[in-house]
Amino acid sequence: MAYKVLSLKWRPQSFKDVAGQSHITQTLINAFEQDRIAQGYLFTGPRGVGKTTTARILAMALNAEGGPSATFDPDSEISKEIADGRSLDVLEIDGASNRGIEEIRNLREQIKFTPMNGAYKVIIIDEVHMLTPQAFNALLRTLEEPPAHGKFIFATTDIHRIPATIISRCQRFDFNRISLQVISDRLEFILEEEGIPFDPESINAISRKADGSMRDALSLLDQSISYCGEKINYEGVVKTLGLITDDLYFNFTESIREKNAEEMVKLLATFSGFGVPAAEVLVGIGEHIRNIMYGGIKNGASLLEMNEEHKKKYVDEATNWDRRDLLRMSQVLIDVSSTIRRAEDPYLLLEMTALKLLDMDQSVLIDDLLNGKTIPTNPIVETSPKTKSISVQKNQKPGKAIYTEPEKKIVDSKSVHEKQESDSKKIPLDANEKPAEPKLSTKVKEEDTEITIEFILEKWPSIIQEIHLERPSVGAILEECNPLKLDKNNLTIKSLGKSGFNVKMIERGIPIIEKIIAELLNKSIKVQLVNGNENESSIEKTAIKTETKPNPNEEKVFNKIIEVFDGEILR
Repeated sequence: MAYKVLSLKWRPQSFKDVAGQSHITQTLINAFEQDRIAQGYLFTGPRGVGKTTTARILAMALNAEGGPSATFDPDSEISKEIADGRSLDVLEIDGASNRGIEEIRNLREQIKFTPMNGAYKVIIIDEVHMLTPQAFNALLRTLEEPPAHGKFIFATTDIHRIPATIISRCQRFDFNRISLQVISDRLEFILEEEGIPFDPESINAISRKADGSMRDALSLLDQSISYCGEKINYEGVVKTLGLITDDLYFNFTESIREKNAEEMVKLLATFSGFGVPAAEVLVGIGEHIRNIMYGGIKNGASLLEMNEEHKKKYVDEATNWDRRDLLRMSQVLIDVSSTIRRAEDPYLLLEMTALKLLDMDQSVLIDDLLNGKTIPTNPIVETSPKTKSISVQKNQKPGKAIYTEPEKKIVDSKSVHEKQESDSKKIPLDANEKPAEPKLSTKVKEEDTEITIEFILEKWPSIIQEIHLERPSVGAILEECNPLKLDKNNLTIKSLGKSGFNVKMIERGIPIIEKIIAELLNKSIKVQLVNGNENESSIEKTAIKTETKPNPNEEKVFNKIIEVFDGEILR
């Protein structure tokens, strides 16, 4: 006897044998029990999920011995004739090969004849969406009012191409993709009946590759048996089906987490060596990241269609990840997936995407950042558009800074945190406190130059520049202010703008202004601010305000936003 492939040998022959479509089979069984059989049925769904098989089983039930019955005998002669395509009462045609109006006219003539052996004349049209519009129109009248002994069963993978007039005359049944667990159970049952040893990992790999199609799963199982021989093993299945193992996906995410560029390059070369299309690799990485997210959710592992051993691996991996980082990675992959299939070099795009993920920073909640609780552990590149830049040194006292020529400086998160804490305190230099040691060559020696209002005006651009580096938000507003007069150690600054909010911002930054002036001029000077629209009597009032610190309880969030995000006031 000739060899029969598994997809044909183990094709369901009754409603109870159909796997993964219980919502359809139970409806049809109840229809037979209640004698509510429709004149037309439309089965739609993806490939390999049982549409044509269910259509044949329905034809067997309609022409069962003793009358229509859902519990027919699949071993009866009539059932065997229908299964083998030899029955004169069941006509099965392909819509792609018989799509014209003449073929439909012939069907209309044939259905008029009474059945020879069964109770009904059944016409099954597979891939019915391939019929022409004229053919559909010719079928409308007969489909709506067929002979008492006539039944139509249509199957299609593209329901959108079926005219609404046809759909409205049929009972529509939507077939779903078959779950991973159902496919695995069916494959294990078949292998046990065939007497072929197997391991769970092999069955799981074949089931995932089948992507919800039972027919594809049986074809892949046939292929694996041919390669592995007497026993199916995971290594053989991976080789014969060209699969990428889960270990590689775990190594991929581990490389991203540990910022291991060398390991990432090796993995990308391994992916390329498998010969799997770059788009499929990208899909596999996306599914892997999704599984990690599910593993980190309470009871989320129950949504993973895999064995318990694989579930535990994902649950353990989820403990190493922040879900926000996983979501950002998934979004990057989703954006790339829309273009990778059309790319001239898909693997180049995959490699660039992997390197992009490698350089992603860790997510931080805004609330934690404002409260100073969480700082990213990755290095931060600090740059400045000005002629000089500041790099905060580790273990340096708050308020100190080293000025260097403009270049990118890598600042670790601890030193950034120290800098933020020192800025947030806003402690002005005390009159009795020794000024900070000057760091710039532009420093003025007190014994060489007398400090006058003219001298301050000359040095004012340099002062603003250094304030820009220390506190950009204050420096930007200070550009609209000019020194007005110097009375001993009290410097009055006049605001040229009319925004009271800007004046308030400068008032908060007066400790920084005084510190910079002290460093540049080597002299402690108190700063007062007067609005350009105010009279001279308001100077004393403003000076009193500058001596009082802003209420931290009322303005804490505002101050932190300005500091952390280097904000500027839009005018």
